[in-house]
Amino acid sequence: MSEATLRTLVDELLLDQQQLTAVERFSQRYEKSTGPVQEKFYRDLIPIRKPGTGEQYAFEVDLDACSGCKACVSACHSLNGLDEGESWRDVGGLMGGENGTTMQQTVTTACHHCEDPACANGCPTKAYEKDADTGIVRHLDDQCIGCRYCELKCPYEVPKYNDRLGIVRKCDMCHGRLAEGEAPACVQACPNEAIRIRVVSREEVSTRSGPEDQLLPGTVSSDYTRPTTVFLNQRNKGTPMDKDTIQPAHGHYPLVWMLAATQVGTGLLWALAAGFILKYPMPSYLPWLAVGMVLLGIVGSVFHLGQPTKAWKAFLGWKTSWLSREIMVFGGIMGSGAALVASLLLNFPAWVTLSLSAAAAVLGGVGIWTSVMVYADTQRQFWHWRWNTYRFFGTALAAAFLFSPIPALALGPGLFLLGLDASIFRGRVEQYGHAHHLYKNDLFQVYLLRIFFGLVAMAGFLFPLFSVSCLLLSELCARILFFRAVDEPGMPGGLKT
Repeated sequence: MSEATLRTLVDELLLDQQQLTAVERFSQRYEKSTGPVQEKFYRDLIPIRKPGTGEQYAFEVDLDACSGCKACVSACHSLNGLDEGESWRDVGGLMGGENGTTMQQTVTTACHHCEDPACANGCPTKAYEKDADTGIVRHLDDQCIGCRYCELKCPYEVPKYNDRLGIVRKCDMCHGRLAEGEAPACVQACPNEAIRIRVVSREEVSTRSGPEDQLLPGTVSSDYTRPTTVFLNQRNKGTPMDKDTIQPAHGHYPLVWMLAATQVGTGLLWALAAGFILKYPMPSYLPWLAVGMVLLGIVGSVFHLGQPTKAWKAFLGWKTSWLSREIMVFGGIMGSGAALVASLLLNFPAWVTLSLSAAAAVLGGVGIWTSVMVYADTQRQFWHWRWNTYRFFGTALAAAFLFSPIPALALGPGLFLLGLDASIFRGRVEQYGHAHHLYKNDLFQVYLLRIFFGLVAMAGFLFPLFSVSCLLLSELCARILFFRAVDEPGMPGGLKT
């Protein structure tokens, strides 16, 4: 067998490389370079001056220099005293190629200390602050209640929940070291000097963060948070290594119960208020069922918090956080519901009971709208405000109609909701391809239960108490699908940290 026959693809590539001239090899190596070739020998890892007016610190990552060794991950873990399994810096990868070539780049990433941080905007307790002088987005551990809403708001998977402490924590760019003129742990540990700290103009960050701009392939539009990190030597045709990895998201089961119970309960409050106003007969248990369902839903949500004793702080972020507004509105529902029960027990005048019932019904509707926006504000496709409105208000309407003089009206919203999930299961909603895959695979049994209980609820509309019980079970399954089938934006992954 001849030598030419034994040659492998690697042999051919090495032979081609040997035939290149020195000029061609130099040109090939630095074709994508974005700066002077010798720059790495004279540029500092951290700036020699502090940010001025309109400036802030930012990470700069050279993708060609990053080898994926994870020395940055280890150093960050050790210096910050993180728990086992906790990491504030991750390493992923990009793969791709064009014109017969292939490429792979590893990506080290941490908090991007965004110019308009979504985590801070969404936090109900103001547990985040963006330092006016440095631009560093810091997490205030003592202020955190562990609601984990910042995990949903951040499109880069930066905030990480700590089970032991019951709070979220994140990268703070080792601000204490920077203040003393020392490089952050990740910067100092990188053997290839792939990570640096730079001073950037906030105006420049805003300019490069348009609707069509992305931090890296596969990430969300940069105009959402205006991230400040700069990635050098990015290959345009790269795609995340984990692009085709589809797995269910976190279940958030206390919130599953909270959403289903409060929405069914609000529907019963609507039926109760309509009965008082229109003076048609209602079951004697309806007031207790309506108020009890809402209160149990609200109480159940507390089990989602890592620090439930600090829940009273949740009103602090009402100016920017939909979650804070939701908590405040549901607090009002608890008050009006308790007053309604008291009015019935103490035989208050009819107009007082009617007023309290109407107030609870109106607040319930406002509460559902805040729930719609809590999830729509995360900018996730599966939680678009229009579809959330259909889901949440549709549940309440179905429950309300079951206790109306014409319970068959519940078939309208009830079957519409089942049809919505069926269309996702069948792949009829193009933008929900991620959810479609999960509906047909990992979440198939939940989907079947959702449809089964929903059909039973609609078939038994002549027996309201039985039907609303099945409706609640169906909507609990629907909310499991709501949380577990959602798309989760993030940075390129594919490499285990």
